[in-house]
Amino acid sequence: MMRKRITGVAAIVLLATLAARAQQPAPATPAQPNQPRLEVPEVAFNFGYVPQGASISHVFWLKSVGADTLRITDVRPG
Repeated sequence: MMRKRITGVAAIVLLATLAARAQQPAPATPAQPNQPRLEVPEVAFNFGYVPQGASISHVFWLKSVGADTLRITDVRPG
């Protein structure tokens, strides 16, 4: 009985660890100086208190850094 409980706890810890690692972004590879890359100076914005039904917006500036053309092929809202 105790062995089943320990095995169950170990399985839960293993699954939690794998889930946490899956959510971490892959380490960035160092970019070459002339390769294009996207620079986002402001990655988050807090609107604070907003009344229900209010229309709000915010502009995030994106900057292409590098000598080559930057192509954005996929966008995923977070």
